[in-house]
Amino acid sequence: MMADGEIIFRPYFVQQGRGPHMGDFVRTFDMNEDVFYSDMEVDEQGIRIQSTHGQERFGIYVRWNVEGFGYLFLPADNGGEYYPSDAGEFHLNYELANTRVGRNNRRLDSFLAESNWKPSRELQAYLELGEEYLEDAKKHRTEPKRCAEFAQQSLKFAMYASDLLELEKARFDIRNKPPRPDFLFGCDTRGFFQMDEVLFLERFTPLFNYATITHYLIGDHINFEPEEGDKQFTERDRLLDILLEKGIAVEGRPLFWTHSWVTPDWLKEKSFDQTLTYLEDHIRIVVGHYGDRIKVWEVVNEVHDWANELEFTPDQFVELTKFTCDVARDVNPDIKLLINNCCPFAPYIQKRKWHEKEAKYPQRTPHQFTTDLLDAGVDFDLIGVQEYFVRHPVAEAVRVIERYSDMGIDVQIAEIGAPSAGVKQEFVEDEVDPTTVPYDWRRHWDEELQADWLEYIFTYAYSNPSVEAANWYDFVDPYGFLKKGGLLRSVDGDTKAAVDRLQKLKEKWAK
Repeated sequence: MMADGEIIFRPYFVQQGRGPHMGDFVRTFDMNEDVFYSDMEVDEQGIRIQSTHGQERFGIYVRWNVEGFGYLFLPADNGGEYYPSDAGEFHLNYELANTRVGRNNRRLDSFLAESNWKPSRELQAYLELGEEYLEDAKKHRTEPKRCAEFAQQSLKFAMYASDLLELEKARFDIRNKPPRPDFLFGCDTRGFFQMDEVLFLERFTPLFNYATITHYLIGDHINFEPEEGDKQFTERDRLLDILLEKGIAVEGRPLFWTHSWVTPDWLKEKSFDQTLTYLEDHIRIVVGHYGDRIKVWEVVNEVHDWANELEFTPDQFVELTKFTCDVARDVNPDIKLLINNCCPFAPYIQKRKWHEKEAKYPQRTPHQFTTDLLDAGVDFDLIGVQEYFVRHPVAEAVRVIERYSDMGIDVQIAEIGAPSAGVKQEFVEDEVDPTTVPYDWRRHWDEELQADWLEYIFTYAYSNPSVEAANWYDFVDPYGFLKKGGLLRSVDGDTKAAVDRLQKLKEKWAK
């Protein structure tokens, strides 16, 4: 039964496996694809939305098991028209298929209009199967289960088409444009301190011409400022000198980050004004210390209302970001300033969380935060986008990047990652028996699948002239943020398939 004024998306579980087939965490997004908070309940009977808090039209992201493809967060947006916020009931399986087919067709039309690219026979077959099964689903709308069976087939083929569509077009663009000798292939360098230094350099330097050196106050392999005023430059200077000697450009990161992982107690005790005073001194010392040796500085990291250990307001974060950029620019006007954003699909908004803390203020998506920075006249050069595998389709990951390009902002893909083994991809998790859960994407994670994610993201980045860099994060297991997400299996230097894949891609693109 539907309650008065309620919107319900009704699932029909036609999958054959043991599941789970639908997640219990759902997000609503507006017509700009920005997530917003809604009152809702989710169970196997459906997604029941009681209030969208003034949003007149919306879409949803729901984790849905597409057997044969993966258990991913998929959008439903009424075929691009979005759903009205008044009462209604929708067939979830059909809506997911209709949305994916519609998004594929719009993407295909835009690609065909901009170049002489044509889809391969394989891609064309997937596109046609997705559409044909969707037509069968439409014909059986009065038979919900039968409709669901056709919709599920449509969705499977449309998902394969969606992935292949992005990859084929990116490869076409790379083949038909000159090589990009200035493109930055990057990676984090904390492995220098975690393994034999000579072995690290043997593995690192053939792959990368760009490197990040971290300056986390605490929580780093070598903390940068565990006690206020006690900055640890010595080890970082030595690493920087070696990288520059080998012709590798360097980014410093970050000048400010307020996650619980990296925020020392002495910083937590400061007021907003005291924090600005500290930051001016900190930035002048750090940026001034390195001078022109570091070409790019990540000025702030993930301050778009996700991790907020200091509990600043949204307006204060804009003010702080503007202040830090102005100070850094004053110290060295020749460096590039980067704003790094995480959580591209903003799940924290529906959770109302600052990581694990209850959020005290309204929250923004990374794109909304960036718009606020532009409106406030913040002086920065680059947006950093994080493309860890977070259980969303490749096409949605690409769209996150393109929304920044649409703003006229150049992009660095600041962090890219995926696991090479296991079921779950989060930073620290217990092992899970793979026979008990459906796989995320194509199959349970292995080294070749990790390499596939690397290939998709690096290929798209290299094909897009507004993306100047792509950075894998991290280099060596077991020290990465992402569990089993390194390119090396261990400090012994054994390489994973992703290393071979990246080497082959670089060789091909250089021709």
